[in-house]
Amino acid sequence: MPVSAFVIAGTESGVGKTAVTIGLIGALRSHGYDVQPFKVGPDFIDTSLHTLAAGVPSRNLDTFMMPSSAVVRSFHKNALRVNIVEGVMGLFDGSSAAPGGPGSTAHLAKLLDLPIVLVVNASKLAGSIAALVHGYKTFDPALRFAGVILNGVGGERHARLLETALKDVAPVIGSIPTDEAIKIPERHLGLFMSHEVDDTLLKTMAEHIEKHVEIERLVETTETEIAREQPRSEVKVDATGIRVGVANDEAFCFYYPENLEVMRDNGAEIVTFSPIRDALPDADAFYLGGGYPELYATQLEDNASLREALRNAVCAGAPLYAECGGMLYCLEHLEHHEMLGLFKGDGALTRRLQAVGYVDAVTKRDCIMFPKGTRFRGHEFHYSSVNTAARGSDFAYKLLKGRGIDNGMDGLCMRNVLASYTHIHALGNEAAFLRLLDTARLARP
Repeated sequence: MPVSAFVIAGTESGVGKTAVTIGLIGALRSHGYDVQPFKVGPDFIDTSLHTLAAGVPSRNLDTFMMPSSAVVRSFHKNALRVNIVEGVMGLFDGSSAAPGGPGSTAHLAKLLDLPIVLVVNASKLAGSIAALVHGYKTFDPALRFAGVILNGVGGERHARLLETALKDVAPVIGSIPTDEAIKIPERHLGLFMSHEVDDTLLKTMAEHIEKHVEIERLVETTETEIAREQPRSEVKVDATGIRVGVANDEAFCFYYPENLEVMRDNGAEIVTFSPIRDALPDADAFYLGGGYPELYATQLEDNASLREALRNAVCAGAPLYAECGGMLYCLEHLEHHEMLGLFKGDGALTRRLQAVGYVDAVTKRDCIMFPKGTRFRGHEFHYSSVNTAARGSDFAYKLLKGRGIDNGMDGLCMRNVLASYTHIHALGNEAAFLRLLDTARLARP
């Protein structure tokens, strides 16, 4: 059976790609389609909203952090009847100044040979929209265009004017008027997460899109054939019986599904818990993802029994891996509240963005995720800073690209703990998670 697959791209950031994508997912499901969402780039927040709308995990497809073969394999493995890939920033924006380079939506679209549906903020455009769309459509002849979705349209008269201007340029699949009722709230790291969004809002968004976008036309014009699911990779580490405790609540909610799946596929059991309200589960290793611990510092401090139990488990040899928000939780204090105290130092929320972008790193010492001398890629995104007693020789990572904790150094490290601002993805760093499992196995009494 053929599938429908396309990329929702934007002329720039802020044109409404995420809202259009979420609305399309809901509208397509109301038409009876199974929908698989994907996201270009490293974003956790958009994928959480995709997942809520689609009922299946959204997958990141990142041509900087992952080998091209892993990107293609992930897309083919997870494809359903309709597959929506939400782009990142503008169509040709990527990890370098080269238009359409690695990390860009254009690069991903060509890699998977998917057509582009271009979202344009048309609120301040009339006839000039023809020149704008023509430029995006013809800039790279290797790209395929399925059509355009006009967002922020002023009304029926404005829509007709825009559609007339684009008559000989590109098909208009939808003209969406502005509606403040479908706006997703935002904070310092971006849109609100899925657990903070009311289902009513998603339903309203789906109804709005269904009313103004030609859903069946979109499906028909983007039908293609792709290779079906690839064989599951072989077990590389015997982690049978290993339990990994994963912090999962409002404070710690940034995880790539594959980071947990690769551990399950090798026999490990994933046990989730809330550092805000739960007791510590019985586990052989612990994983603290990113999120918003700075917003819940009071509650994290109040759960003193869990913090004590986790410190005791680490002191007894259990490996602990922490990323970004998880790293802040490992410090002595966050926003003047007591945290785990595994590393000397304090974390604080800042008004300005401190770092955003890809990381290219090399390990300076052995750690629970990487042996010394390993080159790997990841990304960082935070509005916080760390005042730490660590010096250059105390960090596990030297960043060839990126900011890290202190002047290009990252990865607070002790024998069985690693905590950094850098997020990694298992499709580019599978060996890191297998090493974590092996460390947990060797540390068991």
